Amino acid sequence: MSKKENLLNKISDRPIVIWGARMTGIGFSRFLKLNNQPKEIAFVDSDKALENKNINGTTIYNPKELINIKNNNPSLLIVIAVSLKEIDIIKNLESLGLLDQEYIIYSEYSTDFYTVDVVGTCNLKCPSCAHGSSGMESPLGFMSFDNFEKVIEKATNESDIVSHISLYSWGEPLLHNDLARMIDYLHDRGIAVAISSNFSIKSTEQIEKVIKSAPDYLKISISGFYPEAYNDTHTGGDIRLVKSNLYRIRYLIDKLKVSTLVDVNYHLYNNNCGNNLKKMKELCNELDFSLSTVYSLVMPLERVIQHCDGYTTDEVKLLNSKLLVEIDEGMKASKPDNKDNINCPFRENQVNVNWDLSVPVCCTVYNRNPDTIVAQNYLNTSLKDINKNKKDVNICSKCIRLGLPEYNMGFNRKNWEKIAKSKECKDLS
Repeated sequence: MSKKENLLNKISDRPIVIWGARMTGIGFSRFLKLNNQPKEIAFVDSDKALENKNINGTTIYNPKELINIKNNNPSLLIVIAVSLKEIDIIKNLESLGLLDQEYIIYSEYSTDFYTVDVVGTCNLKCPSCAHGSSGMESPLGFMSFDNFEKVIEKATNESDIVSHISLYSWGEPLLHNDLARMIDYLHDRGIAVAISSNFSIKSTEQIEKVIKSAPDYLKISISGFYPEAYNDTHTGGDIRLVKSNLYRIRYLIDKLKVSTLVDVNYHLYNNNCGNNLKKMKELCNELDFSLSTVYSLVMPLERVIQHCDGYTTDEVKLLNSKLLVEIDEGMKASKPDNKDNINCPFRENQVNVNWDLSVPVCCTVYNRNPDTIVAQNYLNTSLKDINKNKKDVNICSKCIRLGLPEYNMGFNRKNWEKIAKSKECKDLS
């Protein structure tokens, strides 16, 4: 029996709650619809930014509501649908007294989560990103629609379940003229779509085309409400244009009656964590968009490893001075209590395809070299060989030894918050 058949047997005609209201959970919801299964009765997510929002008409609840949901649905099945932090969710079930409740982990059935970086360039030069840092080199370009079709066909042939695909990694997907067409192509195959954008995009026509195609999840990266704060860390962008576009998509979503979940991803620095954050929260409340905060990191992985090796560039030193949680502080805060048998979720369940069809070992690396690329051409390399090649990448053992997977996940969020609260906020207007 295939993993897909096994999963369908487990969920058949059961009332389902999906724990995880971002891309993996949204993808599982599409999977239910594609396979004519009963619709989920609720989503739950511990991120308060998502509370009481909805996905295709289904409400997102705080996990505490699970107790009431279970009482009303004795045969309830909880599907843990996240790409990371499954262990944290199981601990939450235990704290709620629900560990004995039947649950399944979606990633045990859908084992390959695909990211297709359809654009290999960006219109901004943010200092925390590879595109804004010196010494980071990678070919720039756009994936052709023909290659995109071939990539999706290969992925769906090789993986038993492909319920969601992210069309971004390092690039700005809204720069691709065929982005709306790509979204439609995936939807026609029952696959949910995530895109992430800086949204400092001048083309109103492109924005309308993309919203009309209704990506399931739209993440918008922002690092300030006022120009001085935003421009310092989203270099080359225009926050006034971004805010204008936020109003535009609110209008388009209402007009076109699409169900895109808009998640404003606010990057916290020590110069935007006061009134800037407050004003952005007010704007998101007005527009009924979720606002999720994330402590900014130094990316890509190569730069952090250089820092750990004692070769911190002036560029990284300057960026580090703007972080609420500096590199070394974040690494210490993220350290798990038990380091035994640690696997890297970025390596284990992600399949990343660059615009030029090369395949990096994970989403955190950027440079193209033998220590980061596990296949030169995704279309000519089997998934089995890609996963086998990942085991031979030297950078992975060093990354895991340094605790960088946990650092990139922002593991132990409460520890990060404690450090951040001890810092002075130097809010820029």
